[in-house]
Amino acid sequence: MRAWMIEQQSGPEALKLVEIDKPVASGTEILVKMTAPGVVPFDVAIINDQNEANFPPCSLPLVPGNQGAGVVEDAGTCTRLKVGDRVMFGAFPYGFMRAGSWAEYCSVEQDHAWKIPDSVSDGAAAQAAVAYPTAYRALVEAGFEAGKTVLVPGIGGSVGNAGYQLAKALGAANVISTTSSSAKAEQARQAGFDNVIDLSRQSMVEGVHALNGGEGVDIVIDSIGGQILAETAKCIKRYSKIICLGFAAGRESTITLADLILYRGSIQGYGVYTCTPEEWADAWTVFTQLADAGKIKPLFDRSFPFERAAEALRYTETARPFGGVALAI
Repeated sequence: MRAWMIEQQSGPEALKLVEIDKPVASGTEILVKMTAPGVVPFDVAIINDQNEANFPPCSLPLVPGNQGAGVVEDAGTCTRLKVGDRVMFGAFPYGFMRAGSWAEYCSVEQDHAWKIPDSVSDGAAAQAAVAYPTAYRALVEAGFEAGKTVLVPGIGGSVGNAGYQLAKALGAANVISTTSSSAKAEQARQAGFDNVIDLSRQSMVEGVHALNGGEGVDIVIDSIGGQILAETAKCIKRYSKIICLGFAAGRESTITLADLILYRGSIQGYGVYTCTPEEWADAWTVFTQLADAGKIKPLFDRSFPFERAAEALRYTETARPFGGVALAI
């Protein structure tokens, strides 16, 4: 089968299109015939050797691709899925510690795969497989319930979009997001995101207070990091909880401690890859129900032909697309 391979983590130039043996499903695995290998920021970090120092070492040579969508070719011992089902998958090891999705076939642990809702395309599902469980489990971790107010910075990004849509669909009293681009703020409004702060025009705290009755929010779901995280600490009210999921804007943040002390707020780190199979299944079930009811819609930016993986990687890194990116097989 055809697969993309890297022998060193030196950027898109390291990608080589090769012929390798088709994998075989064994143990608790299923075999997926890929239709839409996802292209996500985690892939950028792995291929560019930008992963964290305390991560396990990357297993080289490696087929990249942390997430993806396709069709079940061999269901193995799985009773939940059958041959021919459209499935999406993603978990920490793929495209990092074991072969990933950038190939014509991928062997996947059955607990890491879920049937794609009928309302969702393969391309959109390739990133939704992780973004929506991440956002949903973060909301659960923060103690979300209907009637609470939520700030999800970073509209346009996969977790930003998912968190906004999920909180709104699940009954939040108010949901707010941010962008640093006036063009993206307008794009967000056209996509149905009605409370987006344009950080090129006003500060986050000014925008939150203007959109939320003059006060801060109950919950922050931040996948951006850097000084964005510090700014979210200025946007809370008493007993608020900030869930920190990522560091696209930087791995360090300087927080004014008084912002937390004044409101007895808290910051907690969270990673969806620590979820149990039952928690993944719960998140995917909620996603499926809301997607099929038309209450959420994963946003998809574009597909690249499989042969143009390096171009897709550069696009994901530099264009900051509004929605998912995938390869097409």
